[in-house]
Amino acid sequence: MEITKIGRYEIIEELGQGAMGIVYKGRDTAINRIVAIKTAKFSRDVTETEKKNLIQRSYQEARIAGQLSHPNITTIYDVGEHEEMQYTVMEYVDGKELPKIMLEKKAPSLKQKINILILIGRALHYAHQKGIIHRDIKPANIMVVDDLQIKIMDFGIAKLAASKESLFKTQPGLILGTPAYMSPEQLSGEDLNRQTDIFSLGVLSYELLTDKKPFQAENLTTLIKNIAFENPKPASQFNSQIPKEIDKILLKSLEKKREHRYQTSSEFADDLELFLNKEEIVKTQTAPGSEGYNKKNLIQSLKNNYTFFSDFTDSELHDIFKISSKKIYRKGSVVFKENTIGNQMFIIISGEILITKHFRKGEETILNTLKVGDSFGEMSIMDCSPRYASAIAKSDSLLIAISEVILRNSEPKLCIKLYKNLSSILSEKLKKSDATTNELRTIIKNTS
Repeated sequence: MEITKIGRYEIIEELGQGAMGIVYKGRDTAINRIVAIKTAKFSRDVTETEKKNLIQRSYQEARIAGQLSHPNITTIYDVGEHEEMQYTVMEYVDGKELPKIMLEKKAPSLKQKINILILIGRALHYAHQKGIIHRDIKPANIMVVDDLQIKIMDFGIAKLAASKESLFKTQPGLILGTPAYMSPEQLSGEDLNRQTDIFSLGVLSYELLTDKKPFQAENLTTLIKNIAFENPKPASQFNSQIPKEIDKILLKSLEKKREHRYQTSSEFADDLELFLNKEEIVKTQTAPGSEGYNKKNLIQSLKNNYTFFSDFTDSELHDIFKISSKKIYRKGSVVFKENTIGNQMFIIISGEILITKHFRKGEETILNTLKVGDSFGEMSIMDCSPRYASAIAKSDSLLIAISEVILRNSEPKLCIKLYKNLSSILSEKLKKSDATTNELRTIIKNTS
């Protein structure tokens, strides 16, 4: 019998089948929202204990993932039971699983793949800061959407790292996850921390860049032994395009001992970004306009027009320009999209940039047109909150991209100075907002 409705959710189409059940595309009839519905039907031979554990696991996924609000992590909306079927309702993601992207003829370039890994690392770091460990990072749990943005899926076996009482207690001898992507400590049943996800990310990264898993075996016993004791070959042996710097990053993420591994997934992403920045600096050295622009005029314009640059010396701004990459954007190309994460601010050397925002579905409003000497995206230097608006090249443009990661690693004193200046501006805005709120309260009180 074909299912047309689950609870208040209307079924639109079947998206695929998993190990436990079917995933549907549906519509929330209460608020008219398109969603994905992951189901698990209880078979007749399932015991009451097994049924209870499955339901508990599903509610755990909703409770854990419900704490996460990040553009690169799938949002969980609801969980429930319907006619001997357990279901989880989540954000509908119109994209492709990473393994399908890897098999396509027009596969992402090395740079694009590294950017995907940086996004995964940053999103994982966000979850880890919330005390949440995924425990099943693998290509099938990464969805790739437009502009090679990503969504981490399936926090179904995640756990709260710092919780005194686990939301889902693993049965003795039961290992949750996918063996080929597990860390040595996960396979041996040790207590886990964020570094188990870092190891899994290392395996995923190695496979994405080489099309081979770092640990291979004909059976599970040998696989576990290899993960525990064998060191993988450098990725460059399977892909000559991979430079030695990337080899080092991958091997560090795959260290057997946790103390030798990256301590955070953010450090992993930082090293990848430092590598890309070096490559981009070399690549854009001969770009039209990259050396011919008037640095003196540009620096003076920045100091005159932007408070956060006003107390920087010419020499300090020269130093920032020197370590920052330059990026070419063709007319109509997107510098960044609203509601995406970024840690770069931009200065226009040539061309014009449109700042736009979608206030209603399908309606794009132009907020501003920026020209040579203008700066934008600066608040991302302070935090990794989603972009408020989009930036689109109105004409062919050349931009200086100032990365928080590069600035923090190369010029920490200048980075702190920029942090301080930007935080002062934010503080002033908050004070003005508070003053306006107090004025409104006074008006309401006097007129009531």
